[in-house]
Amino acid sequence: MLQNILSFRPKPVDWIFSIKTFAAAVLALYIAMAFDLDRPVWSMATVYIVAHPLSGVLASKAVYRVLGTLLGAVVAVILIPNLVNAPMVLSAVLALWVGVCLFFARLDRTPRSYVLMLAGYTVALIGFPSVTDPISVFPTAIARFQEITLGILCATLVGHIILPRHLGPVIAAQIDGWMGDVAKLVIESFDADMDPDQLDRDRARIASDLGELRGMALHLGYEKSRFAGQTRELQALQSAMASLLPVCFAVHDRLTALKAADVKVPEELRRLCDDIIKHINQESHDPALVADLHHRVTAFRDQIRQADDWGGLLMINLCDRLHRLLDFHHDCRVLWDGIRAGKAPSDVLGRWYGAAGAEGMDRDANGAVRSGIAAMVAVIAVCAFWIATGWNAGGTAAMMAAVGSSIMSFLDNPVPALKGFMRYTTIAVGGVVFYNLMILPGIDGFPLLVLSFAPYCIVLGVFMTSQVTYGFGLAMVVNLVMILNLDTTFSSDIESILGGGVASLIGFAAAAVATALIRVVPADQSIMRLVRANWRDIAAVARGSFAHGRLILVRRLLDRQGLILPRLAMAPQRRDTLVRVMPEVSIASALYDLRMTTLFTNKRVSDRIKVLLRSIARHFEARLTDPDRLPDPWIVEEVDNLLRMAVSDLAAAERERLVLPLVALRRTLSKTGVPRLRKHSGGGMLPAQPTIMGETA
Repeated sequence: MLQNILSFRPKPVDWIFSIKTFAAAVLALYIAMAFDLDRPVWSMATVYIVAHPLSGVLASKAVYRVLGTLLGAVVAVILIPNLVNAPMVLSAVLALWVGVCLFFARLDRTPRSYVLMLAGYTVALIGFPSVTDPISVFPTAIARFQEITLGILCATLVGHIILPRHLGPVIAAQIDGWMGDVAKLVIESFDADMDPDQLDRDRARIASDLGELRGMALHLGYEKSRFAGQTRELQALQSAMASLLPVCFAVHDRLTALKAADVKVPEELRRLCDDIIKHINQESHDPALVADLHHRVTAFRDQIRQADDWGGLLMINLCDRLHRLLDFHHDCRVLWDGIRAGKAPSDVLGRWYGAAGAEGMDRDANGAVRSGIAAMVAVIAVCAFWIATGWNAGGTAAMMAAVGSSIMSFLDNPVPALKGFMRYTTIAVGGVVFYNLMILPGIDGFPLLVLSFAPYCIVLGVFMTSQVTYGFGLAMVVNLVMILNLDTTFSSDIESILGGGVASLIGFAAAAVATALIRVVPADQSIMRLVRANWRDIAAVARGSFAHGRLILVRRLLDRQGLILPRLAMAPQRRDTLVRVMPEVSIASALYDLRMTTLFTNKRVSDRIKVLLRSIARHFEARLTDPDRLPDPWIVEEVDNLLRMAVSDLAAAERERLVLPLVALRRTLSKTGVPRLRKHSGGGMLPAQPTIMGETA
């Protein structure tokens, strides 16, 4: 962290943010003191807790924090008076509430989770200080709610009135950048000689970046930028852009397969691919050109519709992917143009928004349970020590155990962040002692108080603008303010201050220990959980038990790819896992299409497809315990048998419906060997070596 702090170079906008935040904090402190609120520092600290450089994010955090604080205050008022005579039961109930709230907060991967998290540890913030005086719980709850709401209002007003920085332009710049990245990816995907590792990195990076858009779009309803109120449209755009990634993967794979099979790509198809590249890289979007390209793709496919060789089937499949590429890219451009114009087409919006909901996102129920249990254990352990020893500052330690278990729970391994918070708290205690002994005794009046805090808060507030130094800046400011416990009159009580600082450290230490023992999952295990979740969904698709449509299926698998990427930095030995996971979107889509084909084809073919699907489902279910399990060679043979049957025995429409997913699936089963599609005396196919399912698309 020290290296990050020393290398940080703030920009003018960072200084503006820090000055605005300090101004809002001072305003909140002044109003709280003027109205003689119970603990004015809560208002000042709240400003820093909800502060964000972007006005939309700031406003949404403010709303969620008010709601969470209100819910927590109500629960505290209900629980404390009724259970105060049974301290162990009260501790257990409060710990259970914190854990349950954290569990549901972890399941909700949107900014709304802040409501439940706040509701959980707000009960601890209000409840534990009131245990020794239960009659005061209602006034304390009212005071906390007033102080926190005051801080939120001041932060929001200052953030929106003084040089506001809206979220909309930031999102617009990112989308333009992603559009450019997708256009570059298309160029790379049409190059059969492109380095596969580079393609994997580019696809993974785009998938990871797109994951940010969904959460950012949720904040747009809280600001007045040009994109305000277009959350649904932006989430639909995210789904459409994400769906381009597996299509690009498939295009590159089919071209690579044609080259590996020594099949010469017809000049007409080459020109068509070049024109698609030119179209996608144009700055302006021409729907008429899209229609013309679709017509040319269809015309070429009609020329090879009756092909009965592997090269011909690959080109038929490639034509289908080109249609999808044109359609998905057209929808992206139309949505983006409509969003910028303030009116996205309803038909395109309806097509993609359904895949943007919670069903299309991964949920880590196991991680949520572990987080909840870790929070419960940390709070109960501190409470048991508090009750057994009669420690005066035990309530503060219990509060910090609840807070520490909650605020870092979104990380795979919160322990390093908690340790960092403890280090920063220790440094802040040194600052508290300095201010208490050297600065505050000489302060007379609010203006001097503001001047004395300005250098410290403004300099450290700048660090809150960077993700890598945010925790340092926040901890240094908030801990100083809270431990000093500023009020209308100055009173120096070093023993109490140091006791509160030590209690805070013990609370965070309890959270860190409980988290390390219960919650922490190594990065490689986290990656494999995501991979196994993919396999379960793929098996469900093969068995016909997947309850959602194709777009949600694709979106969910792509969401997991985006979650895997940042974890690879901590588990580089799993880098090949990402390469193997990427084609699983194509695998799932092919199985989904095969399942749908059984509804339209004759019973003889349908029964054989169902047997194949059950075998593939068993393969993926077996990989849950044996990740490197190879597919049964019979699966490869049966795919080739079905391909041969489709080529020789089925009518044109039924033939194409079956060939498209079978060709894609055949490419996932083996990178070597070519299926023998014409009947001959030598057997049904050329030798093929099965590989790990998911290695290609």
